[in-house]
Amino acid sequence: MKKSVKTVLAPVFLAFSILAMAPASVQAVDAVAVTVAPVKYEQRGQPIRNSGRISHKNEMHLSFKTGGLIEQINVEEGDEVKAGRILATLDLEEIQAQQERAASNYEKAAADLERFSKLYDDALVSLQVKQNAQTASDSAAAELQIANFNKKLSVIHAPADGRILKRYAESHELVQPGQAVFLLASSKQGSVVRVGLIDKDIVKVSVGDPASIILDAYPGRDFTGSVSEVALSTDSAAGTFEVEILIDDQGFSFRSGLIARTEITPIATDLQYYIPVESVFKADNGIATVFVLDEEQGTVHEVSVEVVEFLLNEVAVQGSLKASDKVIKLGAPYLNDGAVVSVIDGA
Repeated sequence: MKKSVKTVLAPVFLAFSILAMAPASVQAVDAVAVTVAPVKYEQRGQPIRNSGRISHKNEMHLSFKTGGLIEQINVEEGDEVKAGRILATLDLEEIQAQQERAASNYEKAAADLERFSKLYDDALVSLQVKQNAQTASDSAAAELQIANFNKKLSVIHAPADGRILKRYAESHELVQPGQAVFLLASSKQGSVVRVGLIDKDIVKVSVGDPASIILDAYPGRDFTGSVSEVALSTDSAAGTFEVEILIDDQGFSFRSGLIARTEITPIATDLQYYIPVESVFKADNGIATVFVLDEEQGTVHEVSVEVVEFLLNEVAVQGSLKASDKVIKLGAPYLNDGAVVSVIDGA
Protein backbone atom coordinates (compact mmCIF):
# COMPACT_ATOMS: atom_id res chain seq x y z
CA MET A 1 0.00 0.00 0.00
CA LYS A 2 1.37 3.40 -0.99
CA LYS A 3 1.81 6.10 1.62
CA SER A 4 0.72 9.63 0.87
CA VAL A 5 3.35 12.39 0.47
CA LYS A 6 1.87 14.11 3.48
CA THR A 7 2.36 10.99 5.55
CA VAL A 8 6.01 10.57 4.41
CA LEU A 9 7.04 14.21 5.00
CA ALA A 10 5.37 14.58 8.40
CA PRO A 11 8.38 13.17 10.37
CA VAL A 12 10.75 15.43 8.41
CA PHE A 13 8.77 18.53 9.28
CA LEU A 14 8.73 17.40 12.90
CA ALA A 15 12.54 16.97 12.94
CA PHE A 16 13.08 20.45 11.49
CA SER A 17 10.75 21.88 14.09
CA ILE A 18 12.78 20.25 16.89
CA LEU A 19 16.08 21.57 15.43
CA ALA A 20 14.64 25.06 15.17
CA MET A 21 13.79 25.00 18.84
CA ALA A 22 17.14 23.50 19.89
CA PRO A 23 19.30 26.69 20.19
CA ALA A 24 16.99 28.24 22.76
CA SER A 25 16.92 25.03 24.75
CA VAL A 26 20.68 24.55 24.56
CA GLN A 27 21.23 28.18 25.46
CA ALA A 28 19.12 27.78 28.57
CA VAL A 29 20.88 24.58 29.56
CA ASP A 30 24.42 25.94 28.97
CA ALA A 31 23.97 29.18 30.98
CA VAL A 32 26.23 28.97 34.04
CA ALA A 33 24.73 30.14 37.31
CA VAL A 34 27.03 32.73 38.89
CA THR A 35 27.10 35.45 41.51
CA VAL A 36 28.70 38.82 40.88
CA ALA A 37 30.37 41.54 42.93
CA PRO A 38 31.14 45.17 42.04
CA VAL A 39 34.73 46.23 41.45
CA LYS A 40 35.92 48.68 44.09
CA TYR A 41 38.26 51.46 42.98
CA GLU A 42 39.58 52.96 46.20
CA GLN A 43 42.57 54.55 47.86
CA ARG A 44 43.45 52.46 50.88
CA GLY A 45 46.40 52.34 53.21
CA GLN A 46 47.17 48.66 53.53
CA PRO A 47 49.11 47.94 56.74
CA ILE A 48 52.69 46.73 56.47
CA ARG A 49 53.51 44.28 59.25
CA ASN A 50 56.98 43.44 60.47
CA SER A 51 59.01 43.07 63.65
CA GLY A 52 62.12 44.71 65.00
CA ARG A 53 63.99 45.66 68.15
CA ILE A 54 63.64 48.56 70.51
CA SER A 55 66.56 50.96 70.78
CA HIS A 56 67.01 54.54 71.80
CA LYS A 57 66.72 57.22 69.13
CA ASN A 58 70.13 58.62 69.96
CA GLU A 59 72.75 56.13 71.16
CA MET A 60 76.34 57.33 71.38
CA HIS A 61 79.59 55.41 71.77
CA LEU A 62 81.84 57.48 74.02
CA SER A 63 85.62 57.15 73.94
CA PHE A 64 88.91 58.93 74.65
CA LYS A 65 90.59 60.69 71.75
CA THR A 66 94.00 59.46 72.85
CA GLY A 67 95.02 56.07 74.12
CA GLY A 68 96.28 55.44 77.62
CA LEU A 69 95.62 53.92 81.00
CA ILE A 70 92.19 54.51 82.48
CA GLU A 71 92.61 56.11 85.88
CA GLN A 72 88.99 56.08 87.02
CA ILE A 73 85.50 55.07 85.88
CA ASN A 74 82.69 56.74 87.76
CA VAL A 75 79.51 55.02 86.48
CA GLU A 76 78.00 51.58 86.12
CA GLU A 77 75.72 50.11 83.47
CA GLY A 78 72.16 51.33 83.91
CA ASP A 79 73.12 54.56 85.70
CA GLU A 80 71.20 57.72 84.84
CA VAL A 81 73.57 60.59 84.13
CA LYS A 82 73.23 64.32 83.60
CA ALA A 83 74.90 66.26 80.81
CA GLY A 84 78.44 67.31 81.76
CA ARG A 85 79.04 64.64 84.38
CA ILE A 86 82.55 63.15 84.35
CA LEU A 87 82.21 59.49 83.41
CA ALA A 88 85.86 58.43 83.17
CA THR A 89 89.39 59.87 83.11
CA LEU A 90 92.76 58.71 81.79
CA ASP A 91 95.97 58.75 83.75
CA LEU A 92 97.21 62.22 82.76
CA GLU A 93 100.90 61.81 83.59
CA GLU A 94 102.01 61.17 80.01
CA ILE A 95 99.48 63.59 78.50
CA GLN A 96 100.50 66.31 80.95
CA ALA A 97 104.14 65.82 80.02
CA GLN A 98 103.29 66.14 76.31
CA GLN A 99 101.38 69.33 76.98
CA GLU A 100 104.26 70.83 79.02
CA ARG A 101 106.76 69.95 76.27
CA ALA A 102 104.54 71.58 73.65
CA ALA A 103 104.15 74.68 75.83
CA SER A 104 107.92 74.91 76.31
CA ASN A 105 108.58 74.56 72.58
CA TYR A 106 106.05 77.27 71.86
CA GLU A 107 107.62 79.67 74.38
CA LYS A 108 111.06 79.14 72.81
CA ALA A 109 109.73 79.55 69.25
CA ALA A 110 107.85 82.71 70.19
CA ALA A 111 110.98 84.17 71.82
CA ASP A 112 113.07 83.29 68.74
CA LEU A 113 110.53 84.98 66.50
CA GLU A 114 110.63 88.14 68.59
CA ARG A 115 114.43 88.19 68.59
CA PHE A 116 114.81 87.56 64.85
CA SER A 117 112.16 90.15 64.08
CA LYS A 118 114.22 92.80 65.89
CA LEU A 119 117.40 91.67 64.14
CA TYR A 120 115.59 91.86 60.80
CA ASP A 121 114.42 95.39 61.61
CA ASP A 122 118.08 96.30 62.26
CA ALA A 123 119.06 94.66 58.98
CA LEU A 124 121.21 92.11 60.78
CA VAL A 125 119.43 88.98 59.42
CA SER A 126 117.76 88.20 56.14
CA LEU A 127 114.03 88.02 55.50
CA GLN A 128 114.30 84.25 55.11
CA VAL A 129 115.62 83.90 58.66
CA LYS A 130 112.68 85.87 60.01
CA GLN A 131 110.24 83.82 57.95
CA ASN A 132 111.75 80.56 59.23
CA ALA A 133 111.31 81.81 62.78
CA GLN A 134 107.70 82.68 62.01
CA THR A 135 107.08 79.18 60.63
CA ALA A 136 108.63 77.54 63.66
CA SER A 137 106.49 79.68 65.99
CA ASP A 138 103.29 78.81 64.09
CA SER A 139 104.16 75.10 64.16
CA ALA A 140 104.86 75.18 67.89
CA ALA A 141 101.55 76.98 68.51
CA ALA A 142 99.70 74.27 66.58
CA GLU A 143 101.45 71.51 68.56
CA LEU A 144 100.47 73.20 71.81
CA GLN A 145 96.86 73.49 70.62
CA ILE A 146 96.82 69.75 69.82
CA ALA A 147 98.31 68.87 73.22
CA ASN A 148 95.70 71.00 75.01
CA PHE A 149 92.90 69.40 72.96
CA ASN A 150 94.15 65.88 73.71
CA LYS A 151 94.30 66.69 77.42
CA LYS A 152 90.75 68.02 77.30
CA LEU A 153 89.52 64.82 75.64
CA SER A 154 91.34 62.60 78.13
CA VAL A 155 88.22 63.02 80.25
CA ILE A 156 84.85 61.64 79.11
CA HIS A 157 81.89 63.88 79.96
CA ALA A 158 78.26 62.93 79.40
CA PRO A 159 77.24 64.92 76.29
CA ALA A 160 73.55 64.79 77.22
CA ASP A 161 71.16 63.54 79.87
CA GLY A 162 70.69 59.81 79.49
CA ARG A 163 71.42 56.29 80.64
CA ILE A 164 74.58 54.19 80.44
CA LEU A 165 73.57 51.15 78.37
CA LYS A 166 77.01 49.52 78.15
CA ARG A 167 80.39 49.87 79.82
CA TYR A 168 83.15 48.30 77.75
CA ALA A 169 86.22 48.96 79.94
CA GLU A 170 87.39 48.93 83.55
CA SER A 171 89.63 51.14 85.66
CA HIS A 172 93.39 50.63 85.10
CA GLU A 173 92.71 49.11 81.69
CA LEU A 174 94.79 50.25 78.72
CA VAL A 175 92.64 51.54 75.85
CA GLN A 176 93.44 52.59 72.31
CA PRO A 177 92.49 55.96 70.77
CA GLY A 178 88.81 55.95 69.85
CA GLN A 179 88.09 52.64 71.60
CA ALA A 180 84.51 52.69 72.92
CA VAL A 181 84.30 52.92 76.70
CA PHE A 182 80.54 53.59 77.11
CA LEU A 183 77.30 53.35 75.16
CA LEU A 184 75.06 56.22 76.23
CA ALA A 185 71.37 56.55 75.33
CA SER A 186 70.13 60.10 75.31
CA SER A 187 66.82 60.54 77.10
CA LYS A 188 65.75 63.53 75.01
CA GLN A 189 64.62 61.85 71.82
CA GLY A 190 62.91 58.75 73.20
CA SER A 191 62.82 55.15 71.96
CA VAL A 192 62.48 53.78 68.44
CA VAL A 193 61.83 50.48 66.70
CA ARG A 194 64.06 49.71 63.74
CA VAL A 195 62.60 47.28 61.21
CA GLY A 196 63.83 46.02 57.85
CA LEU A 197 61.42 46.19 54.92
CA ILE A 198 61.70 44.56 51.50
CA ASP A 199 61.69 46.64 48.33
CA LYS A 200 57.96 46.30 47.51
CA ASP A 201 57.07 47.63 51.00
CA ILE A 202 59.69 50.35 51.41
CA VAL A 203 58.33 52.29 48.42
CA LYS A 204 54.97 52.64 50.19
CA VAL A 205 56.36 54.10 53.43
CA SER A 206 57.00 57.79 54.13
CA VAL A 207 58.13 59.80 57.15
CA GLY A 208 55.11 60.57 59.30
CA ASP A 209 53.14 57.40 58.52
CA PRO A 210 51.34 56.18 61.67
CA ALA A 211 52.27 52.87 63.25
CA SER A 212 51.05 50.61 66.03
CA ILE A 213 53.49 48.65 68.18
CA ILE A 214 53.00 45.58 70.36
CA LEU A 215 55.66 44.51 72.85
CA ASP A 216 55.68 41.02 74.32
CA ALA A 217 57.21 42.55 77.44
CA TYR A 218 53.99 44.55 77.98
CA PRO A 219 51.13 42.15 77.16
CA GLY A 220 47.71 43.65 76.62
CA ARG A 221 49.09 47.15 76.03
CA ASP A 222 49.20 48.80 72.61
CA PHE A 223 51.66 51.56 71.77
CA THR A 224 51.53 54.03 68.91
CA GLY A 225 54.22 55.77 66.94
CA SER A 226 55.16 57.27 63.60
CA VAL A 227 57.84 56.69 61.00
CA SER A 228 60.74 59.04 61.74
CA GLU A 229 63.35 57.83 59.22
CA VAL A 230 63.29 55.83 55.98
CA ALA A 231 66.55 54.45 54.58
CA LEU A 232 67.53 55.42 51.04
CA SER A 233 69.83 52.44 50.57
CA THR A 234 69.68 48.78 51.50
CA ASP A 235 71.46 47.06 54.34
CA SER A 236 74.10 45.07 52.47
CA ALA A 237 73.98 42.20 54.97
CA ALA A 238 70.21 41.70 55.26
CA GLY A 239 69.19 43.06 51.86
CA THR A 240 66.39 45.11 53.43
CA PHE A 241 65.74 48.81 53.94
CA GLU A 242 65.72 50.08 57.51
CA VAL A 243 62.75 52.07 58.77
CA GLU A 244 62.79 53.80 62.13
CA ILE A 245 59.56 54.22 64.11
CA LEU A 246 59.50 56.71 66.98
CA ILE A 247 57.36 55.34 69.83
CA ASP A 248 55.06 57.11 72.24
CA ASP A 249 56.42 55.30 75.30
CA GLN A 250 53.50 56.35 77.57
CA GLY A 251 55.99 57.01 80.35
CA PHE A 252 57.62 53.57 80.25
CA SER A 253 61.39 53.26 80.18
CA PHE A 254 62.01 50.69 77.46
CA ARG A 255 65.10 48.53 77.49
CA SER A 256 67.15 48.35 74.31
CA GLY A 257 66.74 45.01 72.55
CA LEU A 258 63.08 44.34 73.36
CA ILE A 259 61.23 42.62 70.50
CA ALA A 260 58.46 44.70 68.95
CA ARG A 261 55.80 43.79 66.40
CA THR A 262 54.86 46.73 64.21
CA GLU A 263 52.10 47.66 61.79
CA ILE A 264 52.71 50.69 59.57
CA THR A 265 49.77 52.26 57.73
CA PRO A 266 50.99 54.27 54.74
CA ILE A 267 49.20 57.59 54.29
CA ALA A 268 50.15 58.18 50.65
CA THR A 269 48.63 55.34 48.63
CA ASP A 270 47.59 54.91 45.00
CA LEU A 271 44.08 54.19 43.76
CA GLN A 272 43.68 50.48 43.16
CA TYR A 273 41.03 47.97 42.19
CA TYR A 274 39.75 45.59 44.86
CA ILE A 275 37.84 42.43 44.02
CA PRO A 276 36.69 39.41 46.05
CA VAL A 277 39.33 36.75 46.51
CA GLU A 278 36.93 34.19 44.96
CA SER A 279 37.01 36.15 41.70
CA VAL A 280 40.70 35.43 41.12
CA PHE A 281 41.16 32.54 38.71
CA LYS A 282 44.32 30.91 37.34
CA ALA A 283 46.79 33.04 39.30
CA ASP A 284 50.37 32.45 38.16
CA ASN A 285 53.50 34.55 38.78
CA GLY A 286 51.45 37.52 39.93
CA ILE A 287 49.10 37.45 36.91
CA ALA A 288 45.52 36.24 37.35
CA THR A 289 42.33 35.90 35.33
CA VAL A 290 38.98 37.43 36.26
CA PHE A 291 35.66 37.31 34.42
CA VAL A 292 33.78 40.58 33.91
CA LEU A 293 30.01 40.51 33.37
CA ASP A 294 28.45 41.97 30.20
CA GLU A 295 24.96 42.64 31.53
CA GLU A 296 23.43 43.46 28.13
CA GLN A 297 24.61 40.25 26.46
CA GLY A 298 24.36 38.02 29.51
CA THR A 299 27.93 36.85 28.92
CA VAL A 300 31.34 37.32 30.45
CA HIS A 301 34.70 38.30 29.04
CA GLU A 302 38.08 37.31 30.37
CA VAL A 303 40.46 39.98 31.74
CA SER A 304 44.06 39.53 32.90
CA VAL A 305 45.07 41.50 36.02
CA GLU A 306 48.23 41.92 38.05
CA VAL A 307 47.87 40.85 41.69
CA VAL A 308 49.23 43.58 43.98
CA GLU A 309 48.35 42.10 47.34
CA PHE A 310 46.13 39.43 48.89
CA LEU A 311 44.07 40.79 51.77
CA LEU A 312 41.69 39.01 54.13
CA ASN A 313 38.69 38.65 51.80
CA GLU A 314 39.83 40.75 48.86
CA VAL A 315 42.64 41.08 46.36
CA ALA A 316 44.19 44.37 45.29
CA VAL A 317 44.79 44.22 41.54
CA GLN A 318 45.84 46.36 38.60
CA GLY A 319 44.68 45.92 35.03
CA SER A 320 42.03 46.70 32.41
CA LEU A 321 39.12 47.06 34.81
CA LYS A 322 36.66 49.90 35.33
CA ALA A 323 35.09 51.13 38.53
CA SER A 324 31.65 50.32 37.05
CA ASP A 325 32.53 46.68 36.27
CA LYS A 326 31.06 43.67 37.98
CA VAL A 327 33.19 40.56 38.31
CA ILE A 328 32.13 36.97 38.72
CA LYS A 329 32.45 35.95 42.35
CA LEU A 330 31.17 32.36 42.43
CA GLY A 331 31.24 30.17 39.36
CA ALA A 332 34.48 31.40 37.73
CA PRO A 333 36.07 27.90 37.42
CA TYR A 334 33.24 26.84 35.08
CA LEU A 335 33.58 29.77 32.69
CA ASN A 336 35.53 30.70 29.61
CA ASP A 337 35.72 33.85 27.52
CA GLY A 338 32.28 34.63 26.07
CA ALA A 339 30.42 32.11 28.23
CA VAL A 340 26.70 32.65 28.81
CA VAL A 341 25.79 33.18 32.45
CA SER A 342 22.76 33.41 34.62
CA VAL A 343 23.21 35.80 37.55
CA ILE A 344 21.67 34.69 40.81
CA ASP A 345 21.52 36.38 44.17
CA GLY A 346 24.15 35.22 46.61
CA ALA A 347 26.91 36.37 48.91
